This record gives sequence, C-alpha cells and structure tokens, in this order.
Amino acid sequence: MPQLSKTLEYRRARWLADGQNLEDHVRQAWARFPTQVERAIIRRDGAAVTGARCRDDASRGFAVHCVRYVDRQGVGTIPMLPANEIDLGERHPEENENFLNAGFVALIRRNDVVCLDCGRNAGSLRNYFVELFRKAGMAEESRQFELARIGNPNRLALIERIGVRSIDLTVDISSATAENITESAGGMGVWESFRRGIGSTINALTARDDDLTDLRRSERGTVKMSINVKRGDLEIVKHSLDRLAGDVSEDDEAENFVINLGDYPLDASTSLGHIGDNRGCSPCRPKSSPFASSSPASPMTMRA
Repeated sequence: MPQLSKTLEYRRARWLADGQNLEDHVRQAWARFPTQVERAIIRRDGAAVTGARCRDDASRGFAVHCVRYVDRQGVGTIPMLPANEIDLGERHPEENENFLNAGFVALIRRNDVVCLDCGRNAGSLRNYFVELFRKAGMAEESRQFELARIGNPNRLALIERIGVRSIDLTVDISSATAENITESAGGMGVWESFRRGIGSTINALTARDDDLTDLRRSERGTVKMSINVKRGDLEIVKHSLDRLAGDVSEDDEAENFVINLGDYPLDASTSLGHIGDNRGCSPCRPKSSPFASSSPASPMTMRA
C-alpha cells in the first residue's frame, strides 16, 4: 500500500471575549449530547459532521474524533475483472450506517489545540465546534473565537518572559501597492493588515503629484516601520506591544520583521544571542559568562 503522510498542527484559541476556555466549552457541549446522532451538525452542502468518540485524559486535555458523511449517500464501485469495457456500479450503505467521507482528530487542553486533518486553517474543527455550541444553547461568546496557528511556541515564551523593546516591520512597495492587496475584501491577518495600511499610505502620499506616482511601480523598494516603547511608558502599552509581537511572529504570511527583546537581568539560566529565522529558533549562546557580571544583557532579536 502507498504510504500516507499526515501533519499535526499546533493552534491556539483566541477569543473576542476574555476568560473563555475552549476545553471547558467542548466538554460542556459533548456532555449535553450523549450520542453521535445527537452531536451531528448538518452543513449547508448537505454533508453532516459528528463527534464519533472522545477521550477524557483529565489534566492532559480532552480529545475528539469527528467524522463527515452524507446521509444515505452511496459509493461508486469499479469492476476489476478484465474486460474491454466496464460499467460502474454503486453500493448503498446498510440500514443504520453511512459511508465515511472524511475525519479529523483534535486534542484540546485549555485553549491549546493539537489537530490532525482539521481543514484549511483548522476550519473544519472550528466550524463544528461553533455549531455544536450553538446547538447546545451556549452563550454567544463561546462561538466568537479563531484557531490561530502557532508556528514557534519558543518565540512566544521568550516574548512573554523577556518583553519586547521594539518591532521593525518591512514590506515591499510592489506588494503593498498591488491591487489585490489594497482592494481585496474579507478577513486578514496582522501582516496583511500592515501591508494594506502601508499601501494606502503610499497611495495617499503620491496622489497629490503625478510625478510621484512612479514610486508605486518600484520593484525593489521597501517601506520600514519601527514601533518603539520607551522606558517609563504605561504598562498597558508594553503589554500591547508584546501582544503585537506575538501576533506578527505567529502570522504565516509575515515576511520581513525584526522583534527586539528588551534588556533583562543576566542569570545562570539565561541564553543570549540571535534567535533563529521564521522556521525555528537556533541555539543561543551567552556572550559572556552568566556569573561574570550583574549588569543588564544586550538585547535579543527575532527575525523573519
């Protein structure tokens, strides 16, 4: 048999309202519907998705296995006896059964999610949970979330532990002013929001003079924006900068950014140096012995 490769994804639930816990919501909805028939959600295309089984691993999380099917839909069959021409057949499901169309698996621990075959941007998993929560009569806030992909958890841990001093964002002029960027509609991530905003700024700066419009045609030009928070600024502002840095580092579309981590005390457990590129963190080495000085260390950087 041919070998199949599948990829696990790590995602995190992000909520519109504070204080939400995806694991708690899933447990509550699952308990509301004790059978797979009751847990079924009918999609607009006529297919159904239902929770086939679960595994409660206590403090380790709550795992679910969901399947998709079309009620009473048959499957085509191909005769395999040698013949000049063949007629295709069709086989219908037996009574009280349906043919499996697809399936996906997820482990939820608080707001952390590990998923397998959960669709583009984990859309199959999220849509099922949203409709299951609605069917269970749960509050609207329980349905207002996204499953954001976490490319490198180590980065987020560093940002949370050390704090961000500044963020440098760089975007190509040609990319920022492209029509499909500046005039596209629908949802967008933090990087596309930045790129679209820069495109609008360039268009506004060059609109007053025809001679300036040629700037929009640059193939190698770039625009750089630096966001800095000085010492003594409001703590809420520093928290927002840390959050923005986390959003940028997690965005799959982020192309060219530098996150400068703030000064922090030097101790035996601290690793200093350059953090790796967008594909992961490279090992960090101390610039000096951690016992040599008690003065603040040099800043660290994260790069795309």
